[in-house]
Amino acid sequence: MTATRRPRAKRPLHLFATMWSLRQYPSAEKEWTWTRKFAAIRAAGFDGVFSPPIPVIAERGALQYLAVTSLGTGSNCTVPFAAARALGAVAIDVQLCDYDTPLSEAVTVVKRIRAAARAHGLPFAIETHRDTFTETPEATAALAKAYAMDTGKTLPLCLDHSHFAVVRHLPPGQLWARLREPKPLLRAAVQFHLRPFNGHHCQLPALTPSGKRTPEYLDWLSYVAELFAHEQRRRTAKPMLVVVEIGHAAPAYRLSGFPDTWRDVRRVAADLRALWLRGKLTP
Repeated sequence: MTATRRPRAKRPLHLFATMWSLRQYPSAEKEWTWTRKFAAIRAAGFDGVFSPPIPVIAERGALQYLAVTSLGTGSNCTVPFAAARALGAVAIDVQLCDYDTPLSEAVTVVKRIRAAARAHGLPFAIETHRDTFTETPEATAALAKAYAMDTGKTLPLCLDHSHFAVVRHLPPGQLWARLREPKPLLRAAVQFHLRPFNGHHCQLPALTPSGKRTPEYLDWLSYVAELFAHEQRRRTAKPMLVVVEIGHAAPAYRLSGFPDTWRDVRRVAADLRALWLRGKLTP
């Protein structure tokens, strides 16, 4: 698994484990304690955790914290920003409004989010996500264009390409070719959510029960290799912020027939680091 014309990595890759991966893990009846979850995340080599701003995040130790929240037309934007800032977040990811919110209202909310971000000194990014305003490339592009016209600024984005891929039912060989468009969205990305996906499923198993990489996962890694090569060509030294966004339960992106969630998370994290640093996978 290689990407062509890869320069030496100059940007650091910061990987965040979502607490969703360990929600009701390994089961609702035997769920790990928060202490054990944080210890497992550190042992897996993650740089930080990704979670809504809840008090227990203060117990994460030296791990970085990347926050997430959902904000709509009636939301008080100050509350999650203040909570995330108090917990030492490096940035916050926002799922914006509803899929049928009028564009003008969505822009108004984003401007309130921007004001809260500036007031709390906390960078924000609007996530592309199903059942939000940004569930399609077209809606996201319209939002970014309207925001730029209104503010003169680029709208910072958190790209989760899994949702765009499903909207388009993309075949494996076209993931990068199609998802690198529209180019303005890729240029505006300051965060990424990465989990194995294809054109029909937002989450796929990375490993077989015997521990081998699945064919579908290998197809997805080809997309990641191209994405990473693109990001390493950027003229910036800012860290590449990536959430290994593999869900376990509530909501259950993981289906009942999938192998072990946390094993998949650790494999994906290791493969992402290998691709970023060396442009190829380790055995």
